[in-house]
Amino acid sequence: MKLDYDYIVIGSGFGGSVMTCRLVEKGYKVCLLERGRQWKMHEFPRRPHEVRKNMFWDPQDKRFGLMEFRDTPDSDAMTLTASGLGGGSLIYANVLYRMPPEFFKGWPGGLSREKMDRYYDKVLHMMEAKPYPFETQPYYKNTPKTALFKKVAEEMPMHPEAKTRHKFTLPPLAVRFEGDFPGHQSRNMHGALQSRCNKCGDCDIGCNIHAKNSLDLNYIFRARTLKNVPHPADVRTHAEVIRIEHREDHYAVTYVIPEFPLQENVFTAKNVILSAGSLGSTSLLLKMKKYGHLPRLNEWLGKKWSGNGDFISWIFNTKPNVDATNGPVITGSIEYSFRDYQDGYPHGMYLQEAGYPLGFAWFLSGRIPQLAGIAGFAKLMGHQIKKYIFKILKIKGHDPINIGDEFAKIIDRAEFTKRCLILLGMGRDKPDGEVQLREDDQAIIRWKIDQSQEHFERLREEMKKIAEMVDGVYVENPLTHLNKVISVHPLGGCPMGDSPETGFVSPLGEVYGYPGLFVVDGSILPTSTGTNPSLTIAAVAEYIAEQIPSKVETTHKIKEETPA
Repeated sequence: MKLDYDYIVIGSGFGGSVMTCRLVEKGYKVCLLERGRQWKMHEFPRRPHEVRKNMFWDPQDKRFGLMEFRDTPDSDAMTLTASGLGGGSLIYANVLYRMPPEFFKGWPGGLSREKMDRYYDKVLHMMEAKPYPFETQPYYKNTPKTALFKKVAEEMPMHPEAKTRHKFTLPPLAVRFEGDFPGHQSRNMHGALQSRCNKCGDCDIGCNIHAKNSLDLNYIFRARTLKNVPHPADVRTHAEVIRIEHREDHYAVTYVIPEFPLQENVFTAKNVILSAGSLGSTSLLLKMKKYGHLPRLNEWLGKKWSGNGDFISWIFNTKPNVDATNGPVITGSIEYSFRDYQDGYPHGMYLQEAGYPLGFAWFLSGRIPQLAGIAGFAKLMGHQIKKYIFKILKIKGHDPINIGDEFAKIIDRAEFTKRCLILLGMGRDKPDGEVQLREDDQAIIRWKIDQSQEHFERLREEMKKIAEMVDGVYVENPLTHLNKVISVHPLGGCPMGDSPETGFVSPLGEVYGYPGLFVVDGSILPTSTGTNPSLTIAAVAEYIAEQIPSKVETTHKIKEETPA
């Protein structure tokens, strides 16, 4: 039987994009299926009606946008994931952190920081990541939140349970800082057109000038445009996979266009790589097991789920100016190394300052009345009434002719947004959650915060300490008082193990019991990463891809080739 492809890759995030690119380089015929759309320059929603229509992914309610929020009522976790070509890289905060060596404790296959470093290097090179040039370029040095966060980190006392003193770093960011001026367009090393970062703060809602080095502009772009390969990647968007079937010596993958779910399309391949993320990959495989399409999937499916210790808080009315709309979402980080949990599980955490889009500052300014603006408006109207009366009574006045200053004074001074510091925390929570299917086949997360309370308490302590240092008011996400956290880094569900008795996939991502079926994404990580996990997910994918033999002998030359 002639098969359609050598490999079908499902999902275009940090696992799927890497696998697609490297398999194309090795000479394989690859099809990449992504449920969302491709977001080109200036296509991300900004106008209110566009945001309502295109920002959220909720197919049951006819919404096919950029972000998917999920909230399981009987769990302690909410999740935020992405939809679109490039997966999570479209809406993450660009941070590419290496996982500390001690956090690899217990990982299967001999995976260690020493072993993974060369794969970390490959990803950083491909994504052209570099630290925020706060200390080297005048335009980026004018970023108040970075300067404040650095100062706070240097002056904070050491936590009594820390193994070493915390330190401030400028982590590698997948953002383009090259160019003669903000917005200056040029081509990256792969040939994709990008712009120089203009510090607009839109990173988490899609970068409309493509200053964000998202995966569609590097790995996927390369896979589609490489010359002298037998088969450039066949990339299909608006393609949501609903079924994977094992048929003798190959697999059949069925997908639908989300907007037209009754029209099914089927492709066949010798191998399938599932890279739909912690919830996407796990829930699809749970359905395949439930309905008998992949009945031999083992008992580890759904296990070892983690929210990566994600936690958010706000500090309002800070004494220093924060100006969080100035700069990429995250520029700096405070790294902590703590004593282990009582059971020996290594613990560490990261605090990062967060910005938000400039448009959101205008939105808040309109929603939060400020006395200065109201007084300015009243004064302007009073002057106009006075001038009208003088005109009727033919009284000569000496009021200013140029009234620009009066109009300026009715504009909100944005004191609220200028003095609001957002803190993002993450770290080593316990991977003791489980993804299950509800009766209606909706994926739900069974996870409780109890076993990870030590992590969250340490985060709170440090965040409150920062609030005191900037004379601000500390406010947690209100949901935390209901033992609910928002995870933007869901991990686990298809954990790696050295055998079927200890994991769902092998250290090379292959599903136990199904040769040729792989899972390569955040779902296979056996523990939380503590750091922002994107770089580790991509590096693991690079490692797995390297172990797959080339289909044609000449492909070792392709890896250094310039795309068309």
